Amino acid sequence: MMKDILRGVGIGCILAGGILYFTNNDSNPSHAEQYKVQLDELQTELDSVKKDLAVAQTLSSSKTEKNDGKNPSIRESKTETETNSESASKPVTKIILTIEAGSTSTTVAEKLERSGIIDSAKELEQYLIDNELAGRIQIGVHEVDTTMDLGTIAGIITNTKNR
Repeated sequence: MMKDILRGVGIGCILAGGILYFTNNDSNPSHAEQYKVQLDELQTELDSVKKDLAVAQTLSSSKTEKNDGKNPSIRESKTETETNSESASKPVTKIILTIEAGSTSTTVAEKLERSGIIDSAKELEQYLIDNELAGRIQIGVHEVDTTMDLGTIAGIITNTKNR
């Protein structure tokens, strides 16, 4: 008796699943179309956030330049950058590098290469290894630009002086 009941329930579930499968696919619009619309909306929102972030970074760097003696090391590096940008034909690119917990020297070097701050991630990584700084990368926010050499960048991301 119990076997017959379980067998009937099983057959009923299989039939119900088959019916739902065939009727559900025909009546609903394509999920791919819905996902594409959502993806387009998210991409638009991401572009908007990127523009806002660029504006915020620009405002932040201009406030740092106007800082009257509160942080002299930042002010001096800005002055050097301005001098180098006048004499060099290559534009100066500044970025705010965020190093998260668990980042390695390889990931940091690749970020800097992708952003155009350094020419070769391998060169920076080798410099860090040669100077025993590869394991001393400090998490946090660091400001770097294209006028800096490998030693300066290594000093900034490891919070040490140039070697």
